Formats: sequence, structure tokens, C-alpha cells
Amino acid sequence: MSIRVKFLLLLFLSFGGVLLALRLFMLTDYAREEKAYFRAYPYLEMAAREKINMPVAREILTVKLTPKKIPQEIITIASHTPPESLKKARPIQHHKTLQKTKEPQGNKTITPSSQVLGPKPDKIKKSPEENWRHAAKQGYDAYDETDYKTAITYFERALKVSPDNPDLRLQLAYAYKKTGQNSQAARNFRSAIDQYDGEAAPFTLRREVEQLENRFEMNGYVIYRDESSDTRQLGADLTQSQAGIELSYQPEKIRFDKGRKFQIYARFLSGMEQDRLELDPDSYQAGIGLRLKPLSGHNLVLSAERLLKVGTFARNDWMLRAGYSRDHGTDYQEDQTRWWSYSLYLDAALIDPADPDIFLTSQVTGGYSMTVAQGLVLQPRVSALTSWQKDSFHEASLIEAGPGLNIRYYFNDTKYEAFRSYIDLTVEYRLKLSGNSIGGSGPVISLLLHF
Repeated sequence: MSIRVKFLLLLFLSFGGVLLALRLFMLTDYAREEKAYFRAYPYLEMAAREKINMPVAREILTVKLTPKKIPQEIITIASHTPPESLKKARPIQHHKTLQKTKEPQGNKTITPSSQVLGPKPDKIKKSPEENWRHAAKQGYDAYDETDYKTAITYFERALKVSPDNPDLRLQLAYAYKKTGQNSQAARNFRSAIDQYDGEAAPFTLRREVEQLENRFEMNGYVIYRDESSDTRQLGADLTQSQAGIELSYQPEKIRFDKGRKFQIYARFLSGMEQDRLELDPDSYQAGIGLRLKPLSGHNLVLSAERLLKVGTFARNDWMLRAGYSRDHGTDYQEDQTRWWSYSLYLDAALIDPADPDIFLTSQVTGGYSMTVAQGLVLQPRVSALTSWQKDSFHEASLIEAGPGLNIRYYFNDTKYEAFRSYIDLTVEYRLKLSGNSIGGSGPVISLLLHF
């Protein structure tokens, strides 16, 4: 058995073992309870990430998942909440924990205001306070049943009476986001942020606004690799230094709900002269295309691109592409100074469908991130990459891995939007494990700008 086959077998068994362990873990009662908890309401998920006042909220949702005695202090829904209380970011209290209670007061027995959430005879006229509570309950019921349009109607009705209630405002924002009404969602997120009275709003809320309103993106990169020889050899080279820039636009009218996206993009690519930070004019390649993210729960991206020849060795052709990525902890963590992160990226490209050239790429990266200063993150990491391509002239492959150090600086932060831009510097040493591509082990330096 060759070394290449052994390595691929080891890689397959390792990934298979991890996926099997994860699958078995997700079948446990603990994992199911945690999954149900985080899916109940997005605002509670936000509060959990911010480590804000979560014991009561966790107890509330645990009541729904497993039979427990409901504590007396959480049996009523919160009344009108003044703006100052938003600084504590009290989680939304679940409507299904409401119970009727009676407390003695002299010779009378009074009923808490939460009792108005139950059905009342039509002949009894409700006060404005009772009406907003009833509308809030109806909104939570509809949201719980994933009827987000109905939930919006009731949350809007409740907020007419209690416009400064932060819990309802945020729940309305998430309901608008679920239905793809991004402008209205961003407006309500901004209203919630305004109630922090000069203090910085939670990072996650500002990230929501940034993702909903940011329609333009620009990415530029330079990757420099130490060449394996003084002169180019005949054969395919998967280790050539390269640079590129891409501009993308997401039309407001074609935005989808639940994280689906549609983009128009244009890009310009180039290889570099050997052992020099100088672009090779013969390799200039341009392209313009359409990109679609069709699924809400997975970062699967499909694209169709028209390649435009600029340099002598470029081409005019069509390229179809599919990419998939999964990551954890790769964004800035405002509430943590140390955390583990990983990313997985898979990419497949096909040029000239009639006589296809095929390009396959995969990359796995894991590391330990550390916040050095505001917006500055340092990450020691380990990466493994696999590349394979087949065209009418060559078939080439490359498997490499190695340690590295990444430094990322986040900037362009505003009151309403969190870190729209970052600059990323990575220094690695990659060991060639297998493959017939020209190039061997050596240092790799990459610089990325996202704006």
C-alpha cells in the first residue's frame, strides 16, 4: 500500500470517527435539550452568547423540555420595561410558564396582571396594559409555531402600547429577519441598540445590523510561496504565488429569508513572477458571475462565472463552481479573551462543461484564538490542504499540512454595526505529504483584506 493511499485512508478514518462521535453525542438527552433551548428564541441565544443573566431563562426553557416545578419568581411575564433595564439585557420570559396565582391583601384576593393573558369574556373591556400583554402572548404563541407573519402583527400591536420594551422589540426584529424583511429587521435592531443610552450595545446585535445592511463587499489577497527550484519545470504547479481582488454586490430586492443570499460579483486574478512579489501580466484573468446561497442552515454556495481573458495564458470560458464551508469561533468574540476555533472548506470548480477541466480543493484549519487588544486577535494554528486538478494537459495533486500563526485586526466599527472590515496576516510552514505537483515544503505568507 502506497504512502498516499495510507494517508488518505487515515484522513478518511479520522474524519469518520469525529463525525460518528458527534452524531452519537447529538443523540443524547443533553444535546437535544441544548439544541431545543438555543432554537427556542434567537434573543435567548444572543443573551447566552453574551453571558447575560441566563440562569432564569435557562430554567424557563427547561420547564418546556422536562417536567419541573416552576419557580414563583418567573410565573409572570415582564410588564413594561423602561429603557434603563435593557442595559442588563434581561432575557425574554417564556409565555408557556404563566400560571394563575392569588395573593391575599387585607380582606381581598387579587389576581396578578399575568392572568389577563388567559381567555376573557368579550364583554369585559381590557385596559391598554392588558391589551399589550395579550398581544405579546399571541405573538409568542405564533413565533413558537413558526408563524412569523402573525407574530409580527401581534408584536407590532403590543409595541404600540409599550414602545420601549426591549424584549418585544428584539423579538420583532428576529421575526422580520425570519420572513426576509431585512430592512424592517435592521430598523428594529437599531431601535433596540438606541436604548443603551450611549453604552456599547452587545456585539451580536451590531453584527446582526451589519449582516442585514451590508450589501457591498470587497476582498483582496496576496499569497506568496517559496519556490522549490530556480527555474520552472515542466508539469502542473499548484504552489505558485498569486494575488486577486473581488467585488460583490447583494441586491436589496433579491434578498432571501433565513440566511439565504444572492450576489453579483466581479474579480481579477494573477499569478506572480518566480521568487518576486511582482504580478505576471501573462496570467491576468478576469471574471464576472452570479453567486447563490440556497440553504439557510448550511453555507453551501453555488456560482456561475464567465471567465474573461486578459493575459496571454488566460482564457475565455464558463466556470461552474460549488463551495461548502463550516466553521466555529472564526468571528470576533467580544465576551471572550481565549477560545478554540476551526474551519472546513471544500471547493469544486468545472471549466468548459463541454470538455471539462476539473479543480478540487479542501482545507481544514484549527487553532486557539487570543484577544491581544480591542479588535486584535492572535491565533496559533494548524492547517491541512488537499488540491487536485485535471485538464487537457496535466493531472496534478498535492497534499500538505503544517503549523502557522495568524494575526487578524478588526476595524470599521460603528454604533450600529460591528467590525465591517478586517486585515488578516498568516505565516505558515507547509510540509508536502504527497502529490506530483511541482513545489515542495516551504514557508507560505498570505495577506487578506476584507472590507
